[in-house]
Amino acid sequence: CDLSSSMARVVVWEWLNEHGRWRPYSAAVCHHIENVLKGDARGTVILGQVDPQLAAYVIDLQSMHQFRQDTGESQRHVVYLAYVKWI
Repeated sequence: CDLSSSMARVVVWEWLNEHGRWRPYSAAVCHHIENVLKGDARGTVILGQVDPQLAAYVIDLQSMHQFRQDTGESQRHVVYLAYVKWI
């Protein structure tokens, strides 16, 4: 039985909240981050392009920090996690 044909790789991006807990971004945001990475691994991800609630935030992929556009404040760190999910 070839298990690799029945498995899919899912990439999850998470941010560190003010309580020191890692929280996952939505699937749409994770997909958007991955698409930006394909074009420019040192670029900027504008989160509001896929989630209006995150309109104030951007991710600098070079520093791996999330910033508020309106304040310039670095509020969250971002981490990349990949895992395999059965489909």
